Amino acid sequence: MKTKKIVVLFLFLILAMLLTACSGALTASSWPGIKGNDETVYVTYASQVYSLRLKDGSINWKYPEKAEAAKTFFAQPLLLDDQLLFGDYVNTFYSLDPNNGSLNWTFDEAKGRYIGGAMSVDDLIVAPNADHVLYALDLNGNKKWEFEAGHALWSTPLTDGEAIYVASMDHFVYALNKNTGSKIWEADLGGSIIYQPALTPDGILVAATVNEVVAVNTTSGNVLWRMEIPDGLWSEPVENEGVVYFGNALGKIYALDAATGDLKWDYTIDQLVAGAAAVIPEGVVFAGELGKVIAIDFNGELLWTRQVDGKLYTGPVVADGMLVLGVVGGEDLVIAFNYEGSEIWSFTPGK
Repeated sequence: MKTKKIVVLFLFLILAMLLTACSGALTASSWPGIKGNDETVYVTYASQVYSLRLKDGSINWKYPEKAEAAKTFFAQPLLLDDQLLFGDYVNTFYSLDPNNGSLNWTFDEAKGRYIGGAMSVDDLIVAPNADHVLYALDLNGNKKWEFEAGHALWSTPLTDGEAIYVASMDHFVYALNKNTGSKIWEADLGGSIIYQPALTPDGILVAATVNEVVAVNTTSGNVLWRMEIPDGLWSEPVENEGVVYFGNALGKIYALDAATGDLKWDYTIDQLVAGAAAVIPEGVVFAGELGKVIAIDFNGELLWTRQVDGKLYTGPVVADGMLVLGVVGGEDLVIAFNYEGSEIWSFTPGK
């Protein structure tokens, strides 16, 4: 019963933040979406999108130049060679020039908000929407096909280059033909899926709100194994060299054998773990809801911990040797650390 209450409360928190961000206020209470490369960090948050220099966190540009109540951004951006792609809380999907923030094009056919980030495969941009539809666009923003699930799509799709896999709030994972959007198979996992699954050599790994991590065969959709997590699961699995890492709602971090689901080790912190871990050369780095950042080596031993002012609802993002964190409710919106846990810079809008 305690586990179910935690999951329900966290879902309520997410919904409350989404509704607050849609209310017209210029300051959203959701969390930042972050993407980085070897020179730049892109941040979607509240009513603006920011381009920051990776070396020091100084601002390159922001879009729009003046914040507008009608525009509120949340979904993690997708960076292609000459496009920065993301959706807003209303129904518009944007392409900006990542070099200067100028608008390339928009797509306005969706009927709901964009919560999950987009992905790309070949010359397609694939964007999930809360109107239950996965939209596939060409590089100029023209719709090529769409696929409708049974409920909202909050999870970023993924691909192995052959098919597209999308997880839904309707409890299903779908495998789709990347060229047409036609369904290859579907798998009912028994619970809503919030975060992006992880791709492994043996299949895909999905964290469902029924407190299970499930491995699914990518060819057939058959379940390979299930691991029940007793303390409330609200995290995104990350696979690295045959091991899958994730955390749960009561602060336990797990490392499982990706092929079998067998437990390799676990580690307990004192706060909810949400979002995805970052893989660094020495181990994995997790973010706790109450501001704890913790690095653990691949054997489950502590490397370092840091505390930030604010709450963390997403994991750190790796960008060219740095760990970039989006912070909610603190003085800073973005903080960058090196792999040893030393703070390099921070960014606060308006400063």
